[in-house]
Amino acid sequence: MPPSSLTTTLYYGVGLFGIGIVSFASLTMTKLFHTFPRLWNRKKPTNNDHVKKELEQTISQKDAEIQQLKTSLSASEQELQDVKKQVEHGNQRKTELEGRMMEALVQKENLENELVGREEELGRVKEDVGKVQEALKQTQTLLDFRTSELKVAQGSLSRSDRFSGADVTRMIETLNTEIHQTATIMADEFVPQLQLPQGGRGVESGVGGGSSESGTTVTTVNEAGVGVHEAAVVHTEDILGESMTKMLQTFNHREDNILLQIAFQASMCAFTEWIMDSWCYHHRDSEVELVLQETYEQLRETEEQPVSARWRILTRRYVRQLYPPVEQPNLAYHIFAACANILIAAGLSHEPEQLLLDKFAARFSKRVADIVERAIHLNNAIGDDITSCEFVPIYCTPDVTFDPSTMEAPFENSGSAGDGAAGQQGQEADKILCTTDLGLLRAEKVQGEERTWHNTILLKPKIIMASDLIASPSSTDSPGWKSRFSDAGSTDS
Repeated sequence: MPPSSLTTTLYYGVGLFGIGIVSFASLTMTKLFHTFPRLWNRKKPTNNDHVKKELEQTISQKDAEIQQLKTSLSASEQELQDVKKQVEHGNQRKTELEGRMMEALVQKENLENELVGREEELGRVKEDVGKVQEALKQTQTLLDFRTSELKVAQGSLSRSDRFSGADVTRMIETLNTEIHQTATIMADEFVPQLQLPQGGRGVESGVGGGSSESGTTVTTVNEAGVGVHEAAVVHTEDILGESMTKMLQTFNHREDNILLQIAFQASMCAFTEWIMDSWCYHHRDSEVELVLQETYEQLRETEEQPVSARWRILTRRYVRQLYPPVEQPNLAYHIFAACANILIAAGLSHEPEQLLLDKFAARFSKRVADIVERAIHLNNAIGDDITSCEFVPIYCTPDVTFDPSTMEAPFENSGSAGDGAAGQQGQEADKILCTTDLGLLRAEKVQGEERTWHNTILLKPKIIMASDLIASPSSTDSPGWKSRFSDAGSTDS
């Protein structure tokens, strides 16, 4: 029921209630006045006092009832006032709630309008985001393409070299010094154990081998059934050449250890040059090394210098990933094996081959490890850090003709036949025996021309000539060799 109807009903109820009370009081008084005459007439003759008393009691009762009705009326009026206040409070609350409801409706309408606007804005933002994402995708694609182009362009551009020619030259010279010092100590260590030459015939040695006082040959064989001395001679010839190996077999090493020192130097130069030139430290004749080197030789002759240099650097990087690097002790083993074979070929007959290897490893592992480490560092320097040119270590193989423009013979009579080795005539006297110090070549491709290079010798390799050694006149068939430079005691380094 609405508050206004409730108020009206209350008003009518209270009014009717008051009218009822007044009517009831009037009716009571009327009845009372009508009763008095009857009582008076009925009892007048007999008992007036008694009638009076009854009337007084009746009046008293009616007064009490009237008072009670007045109290009830007052309470009803108070209740009516309370109801009025409640109605007024309810009306105020209603008005307040209606105001809030109107505000809420307005706010709801505003929010709905704002929501519609936000949804429209969100739609536009999504559309813009889609456009931005598409533009970003296109930009990323373009960036990838440009990056690829940049990498290709960088491969065609020259970058500054990390090492100069002087830097690499110093590295080679330091390596040569290390090799010379190590070879000298090795020769001093093992010369006392060598036998005297016996008519040009080497003394076979190996596991269980020994020497006889009468000079007879004691022959032992290795696991493959080949004479140990024979195998050592073949191995030494592969490195030092046939001429140098024959001299090792007939040279009086106890009188002068220079030839043994030279042999050690030459073998270490050969192996360190191989390390510096290697792509992945496989055997020089391995298929991997041959294919890579032949490919690079063809590329460097036809492409521009920056292109071939970039190919070299990238190829070396990925070859190292495909082929794990060879551990340094395995590289050092090749040097120890070469030196052990040189000793066996030179006449060390009472030491098993494995025992010789163990002695070399125990005595010279630190020095040889330093030599290998320097060679590996040079391999990385000239292979990974040089693009403007190429640095090529120079090692002259045995029996090539001496060329004073590219080689250095440190002894006075080197390079001429003179009174040199017996039986050597004409061009034979101009053949080198071995290389004792590595050299360095700087090669720069002439731009725009194929197979045209500008070469500069930065450091000449030092070589030993056959004319640096003379034959002892005691034997013409199998001469005992001596050195022209025995007074010098060693080669320059």
